[in-house]
Amino acid sequence: MPNFKKLSKTYEKNAVMALQEFVRIPSVYDSSSIREGAPFGAGVKKALDYVAKLGKDYGFKVDACKGYCTELTVGEEGPIIGIYAHSDVVPVSGKWTDTPFSGIIKDDRLWGRGACDDKGPLIASLFAVKLLKDNGLIKGYRVRLVSGGDEERGSSCLSHYFGALKKEDCAYGFTPDADFPLIYGEKAIQNYELTYEGTLGPVIAMDGGVVKNAVCDKILVTLAKDSKFEEYLKSSKVDCDIAPMNEITMVTFKGKSAHGSTPELGVNAAIIAMKTIGAYYHVEALNKIAKALDSGDGSSFGGNIYSPELLETSYNYGIVKYDGKKLFMTLDFRFGELAKPAECIDKLVKATGLVAKKTVDVKALLFDKKSPIVSTLMKVYKLETHDFFAKPFTIGGGTYAKEAKNTVAFGASFKGHPGNMHSPDEYIYLGDFYKDIAIYAHAIYALGKMAK
Repeated sequence: MPNFKKLSKTYEKNAVMALQEFVRIPSVYDSSSIREGAPFGAGVKKALDYVAKLGKDYGFKVDACKGYCTELTVGEEGPIIGIYAHSDVVPVSGKWTDTPFSGIIKDDRLWGRGACDDKGPLIASLFAVKLLKDNGLIKGYRVRLVSGGDEERGSSCLSHYFGALKKEDCAYGFTPDADFPLIYGEKAIQNYELTYEGTLGPVIAMDGGVVKNAVCDKILVTLAKDSKFEEYLKSSKVDCDIAPMNEITMVTFKGKSAHGSTPELGVNAAIIAMKTIGAYYHVEALNKIAKALDSGDGSSFGGNIYSPELLETSYNYGIVKYDGKKLFMTLDFRFGELAKPAECIDKLVKATGLVAKKTVDVKALLFDKKSPIVSTLMKVYKLETHDFFAKPFTIGGGTYAKEAKNTVAFGASFKGHPGNMHSPDEYIYLGDFYKDIAIYAHAIYALGKMAK
């Protein structure tokens, strides 16, 4: 058995430099720069092109996939071992210590949007493949690393990759876009547009949130001028910035961002705004909505369902807008194997008076914990980390494992090192990044041997 820890040492320096360059590319979806070959905008294309450049430099076969993904392949024949990562990142929000796309290294960490989600794991996987290639360890199987460009908005990239481009399914695969030791199940995901038509007391406009799968951490509310309300906000110590003007008051309510699969880890600024304004001005519609949406698991309106494998339901309200006539909200709803989603949403509608329109419906993913792929990858993880009591688990997050057959989420975050995913000051520990290279090289090698 090759010593993957020892072999990976040779690649650490170049891998870190590659990751720094990668993080410095602001690969956020940009509708204004969409064109042929760049379906997700200029920033994402630049990131995908960077992955392609690395692939060409290291002798991989490269396919640009019409700008939806970058595919790197090593090996001439045999079953495919697939690795599915992504180059796009969520928009920047909140207060950052350093420039969000700096790629700066300090405190044994590399900082920047995408450092852990998912550029660090992608680069670690790429250098793991290079390690295997350089040492003649890819024999009798092929390795295919696919970097997608639209994972954060729903994975249309991989849908196009397997659908329109008719790409071959892998024999076994993993996505390095979650947590170690291994994810054997993922909740089902439904997205909704929630709307309410009518006036909301003194509220003229609302604009908050950046993406549907992150907690709304800031919302700007424009109200009719009211100095007493301004004093109320100050005396009540509501976390907000107040900008009084001649005829209006603009208030920026503040919360805390978190991934949409774990809304309980964040503080939703939109709900704070609705609760505060509704209570002060006795706005019935806002009071009803704020009361019903007050819990991340749905218990505030009776929509909380616990499932033995996939655990609790979660409800995240990511984007909130109001134009004086219509309130618009996005809901990211995630649930387990026992939940009845239609009944949950019906309870939400009755409790709030909102109209719900479903826009996304992704089924749950659940592997047998004794299946060959789970057993093999768990063995690899334990051998490389000596964490012999580790057990696979399930998550609320949705990964590429739902888009690619025979694929599970495997790393790359270690327990206690979450990396501030989807939040300000995102990072990856360099020590973790180096471990990822060795673990992924071993994983690909083991899956390749099993698939032959």
